[in-house]
Amino acid sequence: MRKNQKVVMTNEAIENYGEQWRDVVLVITHVAHSKADHPGYDEGVSPQGLYDLKREDNDEELNMSLYDWELKKV
Repeated sequence: MRKNQKVVMTNEAIENYGEQWRDVVLVITHVAHSKADHPGYDEGVSPQGLYDLKREDNDEELNMSLYDWELKKV
């Protein structure tokens, strides 16, 4: 996945973060593949991406970052 791509949370992510995220379109604002890119990156999951996101509907930045397996393309 890449910056500015539209995504939604996977069912597994919704189980973790709540039903309020179902069908909410998110836009990737930053992509990290190492701790140098993002201080919260878990090197144990390399080469998975860690993504900062905002809501498409209101441009609100999320206060969490999500990994590849928590997102799917729209």
